[in-house]
Amino acid sequence: MIKNLKKEQLKNISESLPSLQRLLEEDDFFLNKGIYKKTFASIFDHWLKPNEVDQIHTENADEINNRRKKFETVVKEIFNSTEIYLWRYKRHDRFFVYKPTSINEVLNRCDFDNLYSERGKHYSLILPEYSAVFNEEWDWTNIIWYINKEKIKPLIKIIKKAGLHILE
Repeated sequence: MIKNLKKEQLKNISESLPSLQRLLEEDDFFLNKGIYKKTFASIFDHWLKPNEVDQIHTENADEINNRRKKFETVVKEIFNSTEIYLWRYKRHDRFFVYKPTSINEVLNRCDFDNLYSERGKHYSLILPEYSAVFNEEWDWTNIIWYINKEKIKPLIKIIKKAGLHILE
């Protein structure tokens, strides 16, 4: 179920995450101007070298499930620690931000049962308290877009506790 946000919720989101729609549409303007910075949450503890790239793709079901579980744990912990908002386009390409009513709604959006190395861009968690957006990306790595590094420290702690690594 999708509910409209109250004016104060929308104001809070727009103040903590300026020009959110442009950010979600991957407008490099913000990165180039230094408004947003990014860091990465990954299964791997370092950027893979060319001779290590085969580690991204695996057929081992246990390894794939272990990787999926780590990302799912992060999302569950984020949901329990702060308000999460999701977004989508409605008819006529209208940008729409909404608050999920349950963790199940968030998990359905994330669809971790189908997460694999070549899938990306299925979800973005809008986190106004942290002035951050947690985006699914490719190759078992997600991007955290943020404004203030101090504000994302609780998020980084959740990510590391789940067994993921922060790559800068």
